[in-house]
Amino acid sequence: MSTPVQAHGNAAEKVITTELIQKYLDENQTLILAILENQNVGKLEACNQYQARLQQNLMYLAAIADAQPPPKPGANAAQGGAGVAQ
Repeated sequence: MSTPVQAHGNAAEKVITTELIQKYLDENQTLILAILENQNVGKLEACNQYQARLQQNLMYLAAIADAQPPPKPGANAAQGGAGVAQ
C-alpha cells in the first residue's frame, strides 16, 4: 500500500505503508488495554485522554480505508480470503 496522504498529526505529506498502519493498530491495542485498566481502578480522567487518542487513530485509519479504490471482483479469492457465496 503506497497511497500518499497527509500523515496524522503531521503537516508534511507522508506515504502510507502497511508498517505505518500496523503502528496505529498496535497503538490502538495499547490504548484499549490502558482504557480497560484505568476503568477498573476508577481513573476516568485517564480514560478520557486515552479514548480521545483512540478516536483520533480510528478516524485516521477510516480515512485511509475510505481513500482506497474498491477491490476488483474476485480479488478476495486470489488473496485467499473468504468470499461471499452467491
